[in-house]
Amino acid sequence: MQANRSREWQIWQDQLLLCQACVLCQTRTRIVCGNGNAKASIVLLGEAPGKQEDLSGIPFCGQAGKILDDFLAATGIQKETLYIGNTVKCRPVAVSKKGSGFVNRKPQKKEQQACKPWLAQELFLLDPQVIVTLGAVPLSHFIQKAPKMSQWHGRPFDYLPSYISEQNEKKKWLIFPLYHPAALIYDRKKVVDYQTDLYLLAQILREKELL
Repeated sequence: MQANRSREWQIWQDQLLLCQACVLCQTRTRIVCGNGNAKASIVLLGEAPGKQEDLSGIPFCGQAGKILDDFLAATGIQKETLYIGNTVKCRPVAVSKKGSGFVNRKPQKKEQQACKPWLAQELFLLDPQVIVTLGAVPLSHFIQKAPKMSQWHGRPFDYLPSYISEQNEKKKWLIFPLYHPAALIYDRKKVVDYQTDLYLLAQILREKELL
């Protein structure tokens, strides 16, 4: 069983690295696959790669990743025990107003749709207990609409995947919405809410014996 799952992961990644399903393939440096423990019960799901992630191929290695590391350390959650990925696998960019180079932007709906099959297969292979969504884009994958994060952050809910698990059972995932860490860079007023949400997340994980 384990060997089969390892082959499925390799097939998923090999096919993903060839993807040209949307215009982001024209400007990307790398496709950013997920990173971390593929057997993890907890998945952190971000929006899309930024500049540093695009260069390195590693999710959440830029400035927002440093903020995330600090908050996870404050709650006792170890990054090494998690799986971290993005809803969109390539960096969405816009031409800089300064006249040269690119800047980050939010992924468009058609770009999110192009990546949806890759994300669905990724989550199927992971089959986690808890998915922490970082920002509005990953949350919209589960609620099928554009959310206002001020109304959703820190409010967990159950989600029933469309497939049946290997044990032939319908398994619910707990979705825990958080602000995207980059939001704290631009709005320091969100720091208190973000810390409060992370402490609640840690409490839930302890109750589930995942921490």
